[in-house]
Amino acid sequence: MSDHDCCSEQATLPFSAPLEQWKSLFSVLELFPIPLEVFSADGISRFVNQAFVDTLHINAEQLVGKFNVLEDPYLNGILGLEKDLRQVFAGKAFSFRDLKAPFEEIGRRYHSLKARPVADNLYQEVICFPLRSPDESVSGVIAMFMTKQVCQARLDAIRVREYIKVHWLDDFDLDQISKAVGMSQDHMARVFKKWIGMTPYTYYQELKIEKIKEALRNQHLSVARAFASCGADYSGGLAEAFKHKVGMTPTQYRRMLQGFDSAGSQNPGTRPGERHEQKEPLFAPRFTSEKIELLYQVLEYFPLPIKVFAPDGYVAFANHVILEMWNISDPSQIVGRYNLLRDSVTNDRLGLRDYVQRTFRGEIVLVPDVKVPLEDFAVWYKARDLGYDIESMYTDILSFPVQNNNGQITHIISVFLTTRVYQGQTDIARAKEYMENHWKEPFDIDRLTEAIAVSPSHLSRLFKKHTGIAPYNYYQELKVNHLKAALRDCNLSIAEAFVSCGFEYPGNCARFFKEKTGMTPSQYRKSVEK
Repeated sequence: MSDHDCCSEQATLPFSAPLEQWKSLFSVLELFPIPLEVFSADGISRFVNQAFVDTLHINAEQLVGKFNVLEDPYLNGILGLEKDLRQVFAGKAFSFRDLKAPFEEIGRRYHSLKARPVADNLYQEVICFPLRSPDESVSGVIAMFMTKQVCQARLDAIRVREYIKVHWLDDFDLDQISKAVGMSQDHMARVFKKWIGMTPYTYYQELKIEKIKEALRNQHLSVARAFASCGADYSGGLAEAFKHKVGMTPTQYRRMLQGFDSAGSQNPGTRPGERHEQKEPLFAPRFTSEKIELLYQVLEYFPLPIKVFAPDGYVAFANHVILEMWNISDPSQIVGRYNLLRDSVTNDRLGLRDYVQRTFRGEIVLVPDVKVPLEDFAVWYKARDLGYDIESMYTDILSFPVQNNNGQITHIISVFLTTRVYQGQTDIARAKEYMENHWKEPFDIDRLTEAIAVSPSHLSRLFKKHTGIAPYNYYQELKVNHLKAALRDCNLSIAEAFVSCGFEYPGNCARFFKEKTGMTPSQYRKSVEK
């Protein structure tokens, strides 16, 4: 277990300890499409957000007020996390890396029938950081469960759902939907069923039926014309689907509406004695403008770089972590001055225009492995600290909207999940960056040294001096680590895992893997499945 220094200095903004005063904090955390859990200082779970429930399939009432992370025998005993957890509750920000999500334990303990994610084995980074009372004592701990595969799968499901909602009037075309959202049909169907609870076609059909029910309220339309106004044929299969779903024919439903229109006492979308249940959207946060300062205060606690944008693209807030990591000395240099929608570096040079536009249209967007333009920042803000030794940095960017009670976007929150940092001796940092960007390709010392403008002999000597290994050995370690990650994905066969990492299979790659790990690929997979 490695202690990850996720921030240089923990925020010390005071937060009241009594739990009844934490409701505003919980309302902020509900905005995040990242699974979050809040513990009081004694280790008892006090809150989980909807993303936590959706991802881990544990109802809030099963945990909140009942689960104590400091006394749990599975986490403290079997996984051996007791010492690290004690440090967290003593006030230290801590990152637990490569924790296997305990879905079997969840299913056994909470009798969850859905305690399986899209992939069978998922590994998380759990970032924990303290909340402090006015006297600086720890009043609670927030845990963030970062599983990029699950996060991306959830966002994929949302994207498909939103496309269907916009194009409900069209005929259902799985191939067209697949092309529009940029996913294979198999992947799309799998994640949609997992996160929405039904197939894309069933969702489309239910949406279509709801629209037909609305059209049937219009007494100026015949039943056939009501169907036609919704892009449906009354003589087709949808009429039978309507009867199966609603429990009556469209004509019977209209007669029922006429009776309730005069009574005015019941929702006309329900049958007599039937309670109308409206499903909440998978992610549709609401936040009033008067609480925005609280939002900023809470974001200062997070040991992750975070920006908040106004709907016009200007930065409205940047927390202290992003200022420190990106070497920006004063928030006034970007707040109200930097505009993401107008930034040519982000939109054009980095090629993120489509992601940015989707974000400001209200989508939840995850952009992987973006190189942070630190050199541009140094020019723009004229504030490069002489002690700042980061040569380059890569980050995943998770952006999501904040809406008011009228459904209007008031802010965009962007969380920067740093994936790679290169610092120290310049040539070594650049060599590592090049190899990590080209790890799937065959190793070529000439291309590597040409890219960083040094001779092969100079790089080999320098690399050995500063890292203890040759550049080729570093490249081999990269390949093995990526291959380990692929082998942990049980959705891939062993052959597919090797091919995904640029190996020819079968070949000498299995022997190479065993030389580096002491296990065959099959033995390694079995070891991580235990």
